Order: sequence, then structure tokens, then C-alpha cells
Amino acid sequence: MSNKAKHLLTADTFNRGALRMTVALLRGVNPRLALSVQNQMSGPLNPQSDANPSPKDNFRLTLKPIEVRHVVETLKAKGEHPNADPGTEMLIKALIIDWVNYANYLIELENNQNA
Repeated sequence: MSNKAKHLLTADTFNRGALRMTVALLRGVNPRLALSVQNQMSGPLNPQSDANPSPKDNFRLTLKPIEVRHVVETLKAKGEHPNADPGTEMLIKALIIDWVNYANYLIELENNQNA
């Protein structure tokens, strides 16, 4: 059995690859929001044994709900761009699903606190 700690991946957990792609898509439209997302990439939940950054590194996000909303809105606008290639459109749709799941997770947390 592995000595590595197992981390439960929930909707507030994103991998480095998804966060990097989100930052790249946001940077030209909303640099401040892109920086907020980029700043989430510190202290991976599952650091690599060689300490090198890996697209498989996972991070627990702590963004505000309004920031998550702006991420989803910006990605949606990017996905509807007429010059987007099909591969990019598919990637953006997958990112939107991840970010909407995170938004729903935040709503659920808020509802549980108010219950």
C-alpha cells in the first residue's frame, strides 16, 4: 500500500492544467481575475516527489462566488467566439462544466451554513 496520502477530489479541487488554461483564456479579457485564479496554484494537495510542477497537481480553490461567476461568464463568451477552433471549444466547455460545478459547490456550502 502506498504511503502517499489520498486526497478526496471535490468540486473545489482543480488540477494545474485546468487552472493554467483558465488563466490563459482570462488573461486578455480580465487580467485581475486571471491573476486571482493563478494565485490559487500554491501548495498542491498532491506534490510530486521531485517537487517539479506537474499538470496533475491538484489545488483546493478559495475564490469568492462573484469571481467564479465572472470566470464562467468569460469562458462562456470565449466559447461562443466565431473563430474558436473545435478543439478549443471542447476544452472551454469542459472548463465551464468544472467551474459551474465549483459554483454549485459554493452554493451548497452557503445553503448548509444557513440551514
